[in-house]
Amino acid sequence: MSCTHNCHTSFGWTAQALSGALLVCAVVISHLTDLPPLLEAALYLSAVIPTGIAVADGMIRELRRGSIFNEFTLMLLACAGAFVIRQYPEGAAIILFYSIGEKLEDIASERARQRIRSLLDDMPDIVHTEERGDMPAAEVNIGETVRVLPGERVPLDGVLLSPADFDFSAITGESLPASRAQGEEIPSGAIPTETAVRLRVSRRWSESYMNRMVEMIETASRGKSRPDTAMRRITRWYTPAVMAAALILPIAGYIWTALTAGPAAYCWQEWLYRSLVLLVCSCPCALVVSIPLAYFAAIGRGSRLGILFKGSHALDALRHADTLYCDKTGTITTGRFRLICAIPCPGVTEAYLTDVAAALESSSSHPLAKAVCLASRQTLLATDIRTVPHGITGILDKSPVLVGSRQLMSEYGVSVPEQHTSGTEICVAQGGRLLGTLYLQDTLKPYIPALFRRLRHYGIRSVVILSGDNREAVSEAAASSGADDMHASMLPQDKKLTIENARQQGRHTIFIGDGINDAPALAAADTGIAVGSGTDLAIESADAVIPGDNLAAVASAIALSRRLHRVVTGCVAFAVTVKLLVMILGALGLATLWAAVFADTGLTIVTVSITLAALQINRKTDVSDGIDLSETPGT
Repeated sequence: MSCTHNCHTSFGWTAQALSGALLVCAVVISHLTDLPPLLEAALYLSAVIPTGIAVADGMIRELRRGSIFNEFTLMLLACAGAFVIRQYPEGAAIILFYSIGEKLEDIASERARQRIRSLLDDMPDIVHTEERGDMPAAEVNIGETVRVLPGERVPLDGVLLSPADFDFSAITGESLPASRAQGEEIPSGAIPTETAVRLRVSRRWSESYMNRMVEMIETASRGKSRPDTAMRRITRWYTPAVMAAALILPIAGYIWTALTAGPAAYCWQEWLYRSLVLLVCSCPCALVVSIPLAYFAAIGRGSRLGILFKGSHALDALRHADTLYCDKTGTITTGRFRLICAIPCPGVTEAYLTDVAAALESSSSHPLAKAVCLASRQTLLATDIRTVPHGITGILDKSPVLVGSRQLMSEYGVSVPEQHTSGTEICVAQGGRLLGTLYLQDTLKPYIPALFRRLRHYGIRSVVILSGDNREAVSEAAASSGADDMHASMLPQDKKLTIENARQQGRHTIFIGDGINDAPALAAADTGIAVGSGTDLAIESADAVIPGDNLAAVASAIALSRRLHRVVTGCVAFAVTVKLLVMILGALGLATLWAAVFADTGLTIVTVSITLAALQINRKTDVSDGIDLSETPGT
């Protein structure tokens, strides 16, 4: 387990490798030779120093910030207590393993920051301007005209100078190309799909959409306060309590003896011995070992249940979750479209309407085109097929055919009546006459309604879909899945703002997404969960990852989080109770150092055993809540 610190502490692999090598040498030498106690202690102390310096540095930094009792102090106290009772290997291992955990967290954080910054690496560094030729994007001025070829990303925000179709998947997360008219503003990151486009730059590179998105992700990550881990909460009261008790005991013993038997009867050695028993007994090795082990075991268990946690904070946050936000396309849907409705005009059959559309769409690899072709007999053959803004044109039986949006029909003077059918609309016309309209819809993953019902058993009071798709499609998905609410046509900043507002209202949020556009929301949520089939940036911005695309693991993850809390709470309560009992007996002179050793080393073994046994959650049923998850595949 690792904690999130307010101050930066450097844990280097060189120091850890040196500590590890020295520890191994110390163990081998001490077992092969009969060393004097002081020499043996010095040998193990040499293994502590390389990594212990960083821990001590962290403690000093926290002290300067006014935090007297912190996890650094707890680690050093555990190490010192182990050395007092001559458990030298344990004392050295505590510092070594703690520093390794911190180093791994530093690496993960830096990788996430680099991945976020790499989003800009996909943007072209050199752009073609009509005024000054090829030049760096950062040097292009507002008002200049840039030319972008099909398949290239738009490098700067600009106003479109001619109609064109664009892929906005990096911005809205939706894979369907969208048509934009002359005069509309196109954000950086969009990709023209069919023809080269010209844009008049409206914002400088530093203020472009993609730069603002990167800044938005990093700001969300910095602004999201991590929930306190169990270790941090314990250090707030346990460390000062035991240190104060060890210091006060001799003084209180002197006063008590002086009042009851007179000053001459006081024996410093006796009370110092009792204080040492208290200090050794209070050594938090059982907590230092069992709590991180509980988190490590839970993270490992989560991977077998289908979800990968990046750290302990995600496990802690899931236990409090009450609001679930999720993306639509590719997250709760399969991303594969199907024809749900064909509305032919009078005198036209559904089969002919579909066949005419498929005759033109057969030349396209677009998801909508594939869905139309799958629904057709594909008996007709069109010629002179051309892709135009808002659709496709061609010739069928010597008659011009149009397949596309209402805007395409309007441009060619074809009237389309209003329809109240959900889904993505495709209009078909031949010879200047409307043949009818087709409606296609993304397919909901079949287990999603059952999953949403189960999540409500785990305290999720509200399920909300946030999508960049049109309102009709999102509304249909919300109704089919059983979601409580939905928001459509959302940009990345809209999703992020929605989640931030919910958190300000005291809600504990989960967001599940898979696209670049979901990254700000994943970073802003209390727990961001990325679908593993999604983009690298979404995965790096999230707190947890579902390796495939089966969201059923979310229910298991919440159950695991609750079980982890019970295990950690139980171990802490058990360990503290035993330690307090031995401390009291030691203060009364009824317990020896051997009892203190048992309350330290023996208790560590017991708590570790309890932890490993208690975190076994059945793959099909969460026995902690009695809710059967077998109906939901992949749990």
